[in-house]
Amino acid sequence: MANLLDHIPAVPLLEGIDHWPATATRQHYFELTRELVADTVARMDLEPDAEAEVIAAFTAAGLL
Repeated sequence: MANLLDHIPAVPLLEGIDHWPATATRQHYFELTRELVADTVARMDLEPDAEAEVIAAFTAAGLL
């Protein structure tokens, strides 16, 4: 089984966090986090089986 971390892009995951509004609610931050995770997974160059495993893991954690 391939290590899932081998496919993480070089761009830091939290690169855009400075653009998040300071007055955002907890729900808004959760939605932004889900979008960030979804975007990061979409940019990963994964084989179909590995991509399905990543999606399943983040979905089980409630992040997709």
